[in-house]
Amino acid sequence: MSDKARQAINPYVDGRKEWLERYGDYIEAAQSWRRIAIITGLTALLAVCGVIYIGSQNKIVPYVVQVSELGQTLVIGRADRASPIDPRVVRFTLANWITNVRSVYKDNVAQRAFIDEAYSVINFQGDAYTQLNTYFRENDPFRGAAGESATVQIESVLPISDNTWRVEWRESVQQNGETLSITSMQGTITVQISAPTDDQEVLKNPLGIYINFFNWTARL
Repeated sequence: MSDKARQAINPYVDGRKEWLERYGDYIEAAQSWRRIAIITGLTALLAVCGVIYIGSQNKIVPYVVQVSELGQTLVIGRADRASPIDPRVVRFTLANWITNVRSVYKDNVAQRAFIDEAYSVINFQGDAYTQLNTYFRENDPFRGAAGESATVQIESVLPISDNTWRVEWRESVQQNGETLSITSMQGTITVQISAPTDDQEVLKNPLGIYINFFNWTARL
């Protein structure tokens, strides 16, 4: 008798075939429902995580309201956003910076204080830091001890673009009471506004006005 004939009359084979025909659909359906249940559970887990993340976000927007002595509202602004810097403050900062850098005083203690103040508005990651180091290396700021001094008279500070300003000034150099030269100067300064992040920066540069780049030359 051949193998096919044996399989045809084998009761075990017939029984297995009947079991598969009777219960196979149930098993496949159970596996499908199991997969659906796993996918549904994962979807629910992701949804719960999303709700927790959204719920953890701060939805309260603080506002600062300035009122007059009579109770009238003067200014309303968001406290979580830095207010635009008044251009007049930028003008003052740049004029003061030029004065600190280009002036020469006979008092070395005062000279050191002005140099430190000049560096306090320099962005150390910008070109201005290297530029200022090079300038002081080539022009000794403490030469006032030898009788030389330089005074700066700012004439104008005007914006060229949102971040670039043009400064014009007159610079007078004296030595032992005698005027050696009076030069008209002009310079271009690029700034950025960056809120201070620690107490030390707040004390040095509370408004966060930093110089990224500068250059200057004599006006003909």
